[in-house]
Order: sequence, then structure tokens, then C-alpha cells
Amino acid sequence: MAASAQPGLPAVIGAELSRPVAAMQRVLQEFATTRSLSRAHIATLNAAVKWAHRIAVHSQQISRLAGGRLRQSHERLFVDALLNDYLDGSRAHFQEAGLQVHRNVRPVEVIVDPGLLSSLLEVAVEWAAEQGRTLQITLDVKNWPEHGALVIKASQQVTTHEAQGEPLDPDTLNWHLLLQLAQVMGLVVDRVIASDHSLVMIEFPRTVKRLEGLTAIEVDSGDDSSMHHSESRPLAGHRLLLVTADERLRREIKDICDLMGLVLDATPTTQQAIRFCELDKPHMIVVDEKLRDARFDELRDDLLRADVNFPMIEIASASNTFEMASWMSNSMSRISRDSLKAQLPSILVMELAKVS
Repeated sequence: MAASAQPGLPAVIGAELSRPVAAMQRVLQEFATTRSLSRAHIATLNAAVKWAHRIAVHSQQISRLAGGRLRQSHERLFVDALLNDYLDGSRAHFQEAGLQVHRNVRPVEVIVDPGLLSSLLEVAVEWAAEQGRTLQITLDVKNWPEHGALVIKASQQVTTHEAQGEPLDPDTLNWHLLLQLAQVMGLVVDRVIASDHSLVMIEFPRTVKRLEGLTAIEVDSGDDSSMHHSESRPLAGHRLLLVTADERLRREIKDICDLMGLVLDATPTTQQAIRFCELDKPHMIVVDEKLRDARFDELRDDLLRADVNFPMIEIASASNTFEMASWMSNSMSRISRDSLKAQLPSILVMELAKVS
């Protein structure tokens, strides 16, 4: 589902504002008759004011997000820690609202803005709570692609709606805000609305993959002997595509990949590389700078749209070239051809750690 604000947003705001306004009007009508305010009246007014304030804040947040001027601070964060903190801190509120919350939360690390992630988790739970009194919250990593996924299922405690009163439309203000947050953060949002439950799923494309056996020593070591042992080859089986017409360069990289247990395919032209990726996308691309042209950059852009962390390395002809691309940059890692044996193994390990 496309994460964007819907054109019917003004109508949604008006519909949601009508509820606290109606509650205030009822209290005022009773006050006009009795000339007194009970504690129940005051509680109703307080709740209505809080409700209206929340609507105003969420409306402002949607407007700000849609404006496209938000500056984000991308950090590596554990979604499970933030989610558990929010759920634990909201336990009293859940009990007061009559919510039953069950969770199955596993460690998931992603790269996002901290403030936006906190808002996203809160709004996702709020939307689910509008749809049902029993929430089942699951956080895990999908098998393929290996992206973190938050799933919240909301269902009624009973088959009737007596405990919840008039059910809310699923396209509430919380839903609009959730979509806008997801769009800005580059997340994927989908939902299912059934007769007995509602479900929302949020997928995090920028999930930090934990490669089994990968250690700081293996990343930093340039000792070729360490690659001869199977227990030191955590990347075995990953598939690389080399784009070069230079047979000598292909053999050099093939020898390194064989030692690391990596599978190497090679194409002599960019056009063949494009065709190769259409049939079977590799885990990484290594390109000879002599073949990095406009068509290759188009291929790279397509791959990055599908996976913002897709790793690539450029082999430069000039000596003393060494550039490592950061997690958040649009640059490509580059190394000199004359230092392949010394530098390429470590760079392959670090780049493949981004594979999602």
C-alpha cells in the first residue's frame, strides 16, 4: 500500500472532531438544565479536550511531514527496545482503556530517525486499539527479504461490538499519520480489514543484518590464511556479479571469491549485467571503472530503489584508491586494482554485512 496522505483527510479530521465536540455539547446542555457540574461531567470535558488536542497535534504532524522539509537523523536503533519501552510505559493506559495486549518481540535493528520511529510505533498501536480491544503485537525478521516486520493484529474480545460501541472507520486520523510517517521513513505499510479482526504490517527495508560468525577481527584482518578455514567464512554462498571485460581482473577476483566461499558470475558488458540482474539478482555487484557508464548507473539506481543497502564496489585503475561507502551515503566503495589481494576480502565482508 502506498504510504501517502489521502485526499479525504479534511473530512477525516472533521469527523473525528465531531466526537469530542458532541461530548462537550452534551455536558453543556446538562449544565444548562441543572446549573451544576458533577465529577463525571468534568471527566468528560477533560477527556474531550485531550481528544481534540490529540487531533490538532496529529493534523499538524501530517502537515509537517507532507511538507517534505523534515530533517532526519538516521541512526542504528533496536526497534524491539523502543517498542517494549512504549508498551511497558503504557500498561496503565491500556488497562484503563480495557485493552488486552499480547506481544512476541524479537531483536530487530534498523536505520531510521529516532523521533520518527517512536512516533510510528505509538501511532501504529493507537490505530490498532481503535479497531479492537485485543492486540497481538509481533516483531520479527522476515525470511525473504530479510527485513524487520512489525505486525499488529486487533480483534474484538467478543463477536459483538458491545464493549467498543460504534466502531471507527479504519481510515482514521491515526491511519493517515501512520501512512505519512512510513512514506517519509521509506517503510512499507499494508493492512487487512476483516469481519473479525484488523491487521497492520510495517516493513523496515533498512534492516541491519546480523551475519552469523561475523566478528570485528574477521572484518579488520587482511590475513589470507584466515579464509582457508570454513569456520572463518561466514559469507559462503553469497553471489557476486563482476562487470568487466578484463580476463585477468576476473581471474584475480575469482581466486579471492573461491577462498571466501563466494560464488562469482561475470559479464563483459553493462547490457549483459542488466539482463543478468533481471533474471537473478546477485547479492553484490563489483564493477570495473572502465565499464561504469550511464547505463550501469541506471542499473545501480534501480537496485538501490529496491534495496537501499544494495552493496557495490568499483575497481579503480589508479593506485592508492580506497573509499568506503557509509550506510547512508549514495557513494560507492572504491579500491585500487593493485591492492585487490590486500583490501578486497575485508571490503567484501563489510559490504555484504549490508545485504538485506
